[in-house]
Amino acid sequence: MKKKNGGIAFMKRKIYTPLLLTALFMSTLSQTVPGTTANAAKKPALSKTKVSVYTGKKAKVSIKKIAKKTKVTWKLGNKKIAKIVKQKKTGKPYAVIQGVKKGKTTLLARYKHGKKIRKLTCRITVLAAKKATPQKNVAVPSSTASPSQAPNRAPAITLTPVPTATPTPTWVTTWGTAEEKCDVTSNAMPQIALEDSTVRQVIKVTTTGSKIRFRLSNQYGGRDVTIKSMHIAKQVKASNPEINTDTDATVTFEGKENFIIPKGKVIQTDAIDFPVEALENVAISTFFGETPTTNITGHRGARATTYQVSGNQVSANTFSNYKKTTSWFFLADASLLSANGSKAVVCFGDSITDGYGTDATYLGKKPDSYTRWGDYFAKRLKANKGTENVSVINEGIGSNSILGSYPTDAGKNRFNRDLLEHDGVAYCIILFGVNDLDKLQNTDKYNLLLPEYQKMIETCHKNNIKVYGAPILPFGTSSFYSENSEKVRQLINQWMRSSESGVDGIIDFENAVADPANPQNLLAKYTNKDDGIHPYNGYQVMANAIDLNLFQ
Repeated sequence: MKKKNGGIAFMKRKIYTPLLLTALFMSTLSQTVPGTTANAAKKPALSKTKVSVYTGKKAKVSIKKIAKKTKVTWKLGNKKIAKIVKQKKTGKPYAVIQGVKKGKTTLLARYKHGKKIRKLTCRITVLAAKKATPQKNVAVPSSTASPSQAPNRAPAITLTPVPTATPTPTWVTTWGTAEEKCDVTSNAMPQIALEDSTVRQVIKVTTTGSKIRFRLSNQYGGRDVTIKSMHIAKQVKASNPEINTDTDATVTFEGKENFIIPKGKVIQTDAIDFPVEALENVAISTFFGETPTTNITGHRGARATTYQVSGNQVSANTFSNYKKTTSWFFLADASLLSANGSKAVVCFGDSITDGYGTDATYLGKKPDSYTRWGDYFAKRLKANKGTENVSVINEGIGSNSILGSYPTDAGKNRFNRDLLEHDGVAYCIILFGVNDLDKLQNTDKYNLLLPEYQKMIETCHKNNIKVYGAPILPFGTSSFYSENSEKVRQLINQWMRSSESGVDGIIDFENAVADPANPQNLLAKYTNKDDGIHPYNGYQVMANAIDLNLFQ
């Protein structure tokens, strides 16, 4: 932690009489003690700059040598790792933090000194809760021991077996999507009014678990979402609204089946028993009351079919006379209570990560194929011993760029949300930036993009998340191409591959799908001649290029 230099101001005083000189000398002499400097006013400092605390336990951090009227603001970098349970802002300021889950974060104290804002930082390390030390085997005299044995002979003993500790399950997000406004495209909106209709949405979980809970988002809505009933069940087969009613379960929030998602908010449902295996499809059926009719929070690129019917049919075996879209509405993620050691990887990017083309009828493709590169990646993780408990969270948004806000939020502004609001994230893959390079007239964009990549990498490391860089894919045959666009792509990729970037590894999608003869282009068989950006026939090739050892 770097400390800002602070100087000590001394006022020059003229001593006019011997009496004053003597008094000053005696005062200085009397105040000087070993290890200190007389009259040296110390600047404010934290009582601790590094704190280790176990989950569920508390630690106190205070500020020394600060004026009583100075107001201090306390803030944690990652509230999922630790939380502030008590604090005092003036007088003798302090903060009591409590460990939430294993990881690292920072505690920041801000205060005003003159016209400047000063900062003090404490590094917080949260350790896994201490396990009770099992009682050691106790020597017990044998019941058959003879009382006439010589006193110096050791008695026979019986060893008491020590029970083996059962690994503690942990909550890990198994599926997630990047929230945006569905209004951007009309065919992404519900095809009939949401109010008094049932919407059946399908997700594919990527790991195995015994309990499930959901995060529901209304962050863009101008009014509350009323949910009259929400049920989940396993889908019988893809591209069909039929469910296995034997698996039907009710989703509640704070114990209630009827609840609201407040406008501008995200809520987390109660955990419910729902055993599910990796790569199974789960149908979430919701009967809506009042809802927003604009600024509907969801995701336009589900690449999976969502079914909608009138009335309350949350537990119906199947639907008839239904409308359908390929969007998700109000779903942010699903987490499973999973085996100890389970982790999640966030795939952050644009339409290439979002799976553009995998459901395009003009390419002869259909929804529900689960052929995004993230889908193939999840299958590989599941099939590989050592990574079978690693889940995949797809945080790609079509047409999104790092700097531009279309369709809803700029990539730089949604990164923290899409990375940190999930459970158990240990890894992040960043494949992002091609939409920022559209027909560039100069290379200025490089200097704008580089700091944003650096911030993303820094955020990952601050939150104990390994980050893997994926260099931007070639797009030489697309309408985006210009010589300056290619120059910036090369500059970014060279920087990302260098040690200067600070990434924990490279996932080389670029060379996996590039044309060896013309590396500025995608290999023709992976894309459409009128596209040149999306390798929709090469998503499996991309997934196969990932070294699974990075996730073990």
